[in-house]
Amino acid sequence: MMLMQNETIKSILEKAADKENESYLLYKNVAGHAKDAHTRTILENFAEDELKHKQVLENFNIESLGDKEIKDITRYGVSEYFTGGSLDENSDFKDVLVYAAKREKLACEFYDKMRRLVAGGDLKRLFDWLAKEESKHKEDIEALFWEVVYR
Repeated sequence: MMLMQNETIKSILEKAADKENESYLLYKNVAGHAKDAHTRTILENFAEDELKHKQVLENFNIESLGDKEIKDITRYGVSEYFTGGSLDENSDFKDVLVYAAKREKLACEFYDKMRRLVAGGDLKRLFDWLAKEESKHKEDIEALFWEVVYR
């Protein structure tokens, strides 16, 4: 799915909310399979954060923006948010954490690019906040990865 020139803010926010929901479901599913309570709690917290991001995107008051569109896009798109890889039945917990860290990195890059494409105001602040949130998730997942590897 490529972000098309002149795509509306509404459709971009809807796609972003869908990606946040996918991340929520991933973390919730993995948490259900985690062997220890500490790891399960961390993953459940990640899931709740992603659900919060989805709700913020869905509740953003786009009517206040009018009919603004993102223009002059140089191949920035939601496709950059996709990881291209997938998990399968042979994936272990470490594989899941690497996959999740990559998703969070791509999400951070996506929101940062969107932040730079908008003129300012509430939408710019929203994308800035989401980029920082996803960056923090990436760092937390990477820390969990090293904790799991060296347990």
